[in-house]
Amino acid sequence: MTNDSELMRLELENQVLAARAFLAPSPALSVTYGTSLDVIAGLPVATCAAWDYPLFNRAIGADVLAPLDEHGIAAIVQHFAATSRPACIEVYPGVTGPALLDALAGAGFIDSGHGFESHVLETDRIAEGLVQGVQVRRVVEDEYRHFGELVRDGFGMGGDGALGPFFVDLTEVALRRMGADGAAFVAAVDGVDAGTGQLVCSEQVAGCYSGSVLEPFRGRGIQKTLIAARVAEGLARGRRIFISQTDPDSPSGHNLHDVGFRTLYRATWYTRPA
Repeated sequence: MTNDSELMRLELENQVLAARAFLAPSPALSVTYGTSLDVIAGLPVATCAAWDYPLFNRAIGADVLAPLDEHGIAAIVQHFAATSRPACIEVYPGVTGPALLDALAGAGFIDSGHGFESHVLETDRIAEGLVQGVQVRRVVEDEYRHFGELVRDGFGMGGDGALGPFFVDLTEVALRRMGADGAAFVAAVDGVDAGTGQLVCSEQVAGCYSGSVLEPFRGRGIQKTLIAARVAEGLARGRRIFISQTDPDSPSGHNLHDVGFRTLYRATWYTRPA
């Protein structure tokens, strides 16, 4: 088994790969939505003008992917100031050391109270989770846009005139950009598409992203079926480490744990007013 500190590094690297495909899929879309994934002070830094959600506006992996000191914090603050977004640096309770926490406090950062949980599964067996009556198919290239529309609707963004197109456009182009490193799956019930799941493969890790279920189909085990399908695909590609991120203590996290995942770490977003 891989130790947790190494798993955390591998998990973050997979996140960065997924973020790069989603936030920098093409020059035109990056301009349209104001998205980028830059390297500031040695850390990947995501920014997004279309949505102020911290997940898409944060410095990733401080003191895990690279060290961070006062000078690096100042560079990240300056970077966010140019985007008119509050500076956001992700920290990891129980992992981030007191020196970095003190440096963040000295620079005016505070705990926003928000973040996510990361979950991991190390296995060489297909996860249990298949539900009778649910059919899962691998999405072909002609369906990439349809997949993006399902992701949009599964996350409840169908009625949002700004974020709806954001999800569809960036999901579609990100899948094209990832090519053989990615895969997308749709679950259907009685021939009606009901849920989505995406796979992003880095060198050692298969990341499970965009897991959503349309509201009329929730509570039927569809998400578990999609998790199992992605684990099966990852195993076929030689991956034995699987990761995913969810809101803390969420139904999605519980579904992951039901098929064998465990919580690897919690991330908290420290922010500084613009």
